Amino acid sequence: MKTYLLITIGFLLSLITYAQESETTISTSRSGRQKLNTQGLFTPETVAAPQITFQMGNGESDIVQTDHIIIKACIKTSKPLIRLELFVNDVLQQLNRDLKVTADPQLVSCEHSVAQAVQLQEGSNKIRLVAYNSGGNATNSFLIRYEKPAPIVQEKRLALVIGNANYPSSNRLANPANDAEDMSKALKNVGFEVMQFTDLDNRSMLRAINEFGTKLKDYQVGLFYYAGHGVQSKGRNYLVPIDAKPTSEGEIEYDCFLADRILTKMEDAHTRTNIVVLDACRDNPFERSWSRGGDEKGLSAMNGPSGTYLAFATSPGKTAADGTARNGLYTAMLLKYLSVPGLSIESVFKQVRLEVMKQSNNRQTPWELSSLIGDFYFMSK
Repeated sequence: MKTYLLITIGFLLSLITYAQESETTISTSRSGRQKLNTQGLFTPETVAAPQITFQMGNGESDIVQTDHIIIKACIKTSKPLIRLELFVNDVLQQLNRDLKVTADPQLVSCEHSVAQAVQLQEGSNKIRLVAYNSGGNATNSFLIRYEKPAPIVQEKRLALVIGNANYPSSNRLANPANDAEDMSKALKNVGFEVMQFTDLDNRSMLRAINEFGTKLKDYQVGLFYYAGHGVQSKGRNYLVPIDAKPTSEGEIEYDCFLADRILTKMEDAHTRTNIVVLDACRDNPFERSWSRGGDEKGLSAMNGPSGTYLAFATSPGKTAADGTARNGLYTAMLLKYLSVPGLSIESVFKQVRLEVMKQSNNRQTPWELSSLIGDFYFMSK
């Protein structure tokens, strides 16, 4: 009996021990499962939306005078951009659905930059840029006002055109009267008010030039064109009236008109732009009648006030042909290019020079001197 009792007690103790070991194992396993964190596998990462900063734009105070501007913006994003949309006055720019974003080396703090040309309407314009990434989208906008510039007031232009052709006896010239008439028409077509004269004697030439100088004070551009005989004496240029008859070189200053006086009139008028064109470099008409001197050919170089363009039919010390057509060679080429739109004054006379040299087989080379301080166009685009 004792033996049976002992066996039973031992069996019960074994069961208790086994149960305790099993509970410990289960607790350990549960404890291990509780320490395993799977939350990060199922919760999405938080991504910030892009940030947009315009490199221009300051509300209504931004005013431009052109209907085309370039929109510049800096975009910061922690994830790649998915899409950009640019709106002008709430209208999506169709060509800009996929705006290209590139790094701008001049903007050190800018990760991505956008530069896109847009067209504005007159008045206020709303510029809006939307950027998308995986975290959402961001919007930024600004207002800019387009105001048309005030109409440019047409500069007042005055021209004095003189053509002397009817010289006594064999000194007569064929073209200057035609040159003066055709040049006057061309200058009127490009906005000049024209004072035109032909065959002036000394007294009439003086009166015309004085009147021109007085009137010029109310204009911004002055032009003097002369076709006829011209001579130089002691380095100075003289325009020859039709009644001039100097019997020696020393009488030139009394019978002829000093070309520098034109420049003096222009300087006194304070015009912004002065243009002098002398198609007057023909052979000296008095040379054969002079007992001495008279060996200086053509005209010499001249100096004008600031803002002056001097144009000669041929280079200093050389002569130019009168021509056999309606116009002299130099004036004919000038008439050809004077009214071409968009040519600067320098381009006009360059083309004239090329044409004259070609037509004369390089025997005549037109010459210019300039002290212009701005651009001038006979005919703008």
